[in-house]
Formats: sequence, C-alpha cells, structure tokens
Amino acid sequence: MELDNLEPRILKDPNQILNYLQYGTNLPIISKLKKYILEDLISLKAELILLLEDGNPSGITLVYSDKDKTLYFGYFKVLNDNEIKIDFLIEELINYAKRGDFKFIEGPINIPTIIFGWGFQESGKDSIFIGKPINSPIYQQRFLKKKFTIKNRQESYFFSPIPNFDPLKIKKYNYRDYKYFNPKNFEDFLNLKDEFLKIQAKNLPKSSQITPNSEKLVENYAKFIFEFGFNFMIQFVKHKPSQKIIACGAAIPNVFRKNLNGKIDSCAIFTAAINKKHRGMGIGTFMFGKTSQLLHKNNIRDGSAPIDPNNLVIKNLLENLGGRKSRTHIILEKKIKKD
Repeated sequence: MELDNLEPRILKDPNQILNYLQYGTNLPIISKLKKYILEDLISLKAELILLLEDGNPSGITLVYSDKDKTLYFGYFKVLNDNEIKIDFLIEELINYAKRGDFKFIEGPINIPTIIFGWGFQESGKDSIFIGKPINSPIYQQRFLKKKFTIKNRQESYFFSPIPNFDPLKIKKYNYRDYKYFNPKNFEDFLNLKDEFLKIQAKNLPKSSQITPNSEKLVENYAKFIFEFGFNFMIQFVKHKPSQKIIACGAAIPNVFRKNLNGKIDSCAIFTAAINKKHRGMGIGTFMFGKTSQLLHKNNIRDGSAPIDPNNLVIKNLLENLGGRKSRTHIILEKKIKKD
C-alpha cells in the first residue's frame, strides 16, 4: 500500500457526517436513531476526519470538543482493520489536535453515548447490546504503540434475568423517610433536570463522568428514553423530612433486541448517584429494587450494569445478585506535545 494514495478530508456538515457514521460502529444506525445522532453532532459541533484511498472512503473518526483543551474522538474505524491505515488515521487525529491547540486527546467516545457507547472493547461478548461497541483488538494495540495510555477501564456485568425484589421487605434497612418516584413524561423530567444534573455532578467520581457536556445533551438522552423505553427508566428518591431529592438514576432501553412480540426486553444501567450524606442507608438497593419490579412488570428481563473494576464492594454485590462479567472497555488518552 502506498501512503501517497491516502489523504484526509474534513467534513463539517452534520447530515453529510451522518452518512458515514455506520462505517465506524458495529451497532446498527436505524432510521429512528438518526435524529438523536444529529442532535449531538450539532450540539457538539462535531467534525469527521474522512480517510480517502485513491479518492474512495477508507476510514473515519469523529472529532469534537467541549470548549476545553481536550479533543474527543469516536467512531474510529478503517477498511479491513488495516494497520497502515489505522496508524495513518491516528497521526491525522494527532495533527488535528495540534492544529486546534488541544492539550489532550481522549476516546473513543461515540455520540450519543447512551446508544453507541464508548471505549475499545478489550474482551467479552460479541453480541449486539446498546452502549457496548465491539472492535478488533488491533485498534487499541496501534493506539498504545502511538503512546496513548489507558485513562479509564470499565467492566460490564450482565443479568439474565434482572433480580426482582421488593426492597421494603429487606429488614436491614428502614425506608420510612424515603420516597421513590419517576417523572410522568418528558415535560415532567424537564422540571427535574437541574436536580438530576446537580446530584450526578456532586456525587459521581470524575472517572465515571464520561460524556462531554452532559448538561447540554441530557434532554436528548431523556427524549430517547421516553420514546423507546418507560418513564420508570429515570428514577428519583426523595428524603421526606427535608423534601429534598437525594438520589437519581437512569437506564437505557436496548433498542437492538426485542422479544417474540416485537417488544424491547432488555436495558442497560446508565448512571446512578446518591447524595453522600445518605449513603450507607441502602438507598441504592431501594432505588434498584423498586425499579426491578417495574422492569419485570413490563417484561424487561435482562440487563447490563457498568462498574469500575477497582470497586470491589459493588463488584461483589453484582455477583451476589447473579451478575456475570460480560465485557471490558477502555478509554485512551494522549497528552499532546508541541513540536
């Protein structure tokens, strides 16, 4: 292969970019998902580095930023997973970052992240599941050769079936002072959006806050949940004496799998956060148990939950609930040095 035959082209039009994104993911971009992709492309002012070989498309990567010094990339893929093309596209990604005066490159983070996920998959299942991209291991190998480092590693635990239990029957905890509730609809969620974001920002470690500019994108994510899922896939817990919301979470309907009746039958936990002052009270169990009953009532039987592999307490909890590790994904990072 002649490197002279390869050249990059930058695409800025969101609709034009959308035409190429399927090439960069194993998850199917069905027509009903395109409006959610376009919303994120426009919100983040994303651009596409299109790799051409003799004038023909041969690879892509999406690039975008969050008005900081980090350049994010996603949908990284080349024709036939060719090493030379991978290396060429990585260099173009680095050059793009240098031209934009970015200090770091981070990814892959595909957008919308709730649908197309993040990270290169290190190991695990090859079945299609929402938010769980699959790739050849050659990609992380070539990025690591280019002096990228692992910034974040996440394990996914799969439940089949999702545990179904009534938390009020657990004698260890007393939930008399707490109320579980769900937004009635999207408009109702908008009234709760600021509280949702505040709890997430204050109570989740930075390592778990993957999606750039989630404040700007959360409405797009909520619309997706209400269109394809159920209102109880967004959860809140209120402390009755203070009337303050002290916990919240969200699950994502797996639009890529349906049962024999043509209904979605699985989901992925996307986020859960609990006010630090109310930890140790079993609030996570309360919120999960209440949601599990609603999931089973609506025939959502299988699920996936993300976890930091260093969190042994949560890992043991998931295993005790019947979860089994199914996949591992990594996010890579590179510090950009000036020439």
